[in-house]
Amino acid sequence: MTRKPVIEDIALGLFASEGFEGASLGRIAEAVGIRKPSIYAHFRSKEDLFLCVFDRALRRKRRDWFRYALQGAELPLEQNLHRLTERLLDDYESDTETRFLLRMCYFPPSSLHDDVMNRVVPFFEQAEQGLKQLLERPAHAARLHPGGAPDAALAYVTVLDGIMAEAIYGDRARAERRLKAMWPIYCRGILKT
Repeated sequence: MTRKPVIEDIALGLFASEGFEGASLGRIAEAVGIRKPSIYAHFRSKEDLFLCVFDRALRRKRRDWFRYALQGAELPLEQNLHRLTERLLDDYESDTETRFLLRMCYFPPSSLHDDVMNRVVPFFEQAEQGLKQLLERPAHAARLHPGGAPDAALAYVTVLDGIMAEAIYGDRARAERRLKAMWPIYCRGILKT
């Protein structure tokens, strides 16, 4: 039986809590219950392990978040987007994978900065595109300013970036305070009166 998924799970937790530099291969191996050289049977290096974990987390979160957004597609637009924002805040607090991804998006290992950004930028472009498609649905598009889906999607991603940065740098209460203050302004900006 391969231990690769187990190694990735343990590494994810250590990368999330201690960062790339703090999570040594020795500690990962010890937590898995193997010797450090055994990691090299599955990964070329610590960097390779990190990027495999990062890619896996991106795939899972893309699927989960898009599915969640689509589950609320019939809700009023502002309600669906607000619940998605709340879900991301909840996930950041309770889900190691989300915490890992968000922290590494904001603070990628310096040696892997370009590799991480080459993965993150397409992820957010896909998220923006998926959101634009959701906003272009007839029921939602009719409520937006004419041709407003692209701007509304980009503005939402920008708002979300600020809220999540506050969750990372501050705490949930501060992030909620910002969300409460800006949400009506965002909605007034994208929706027809």
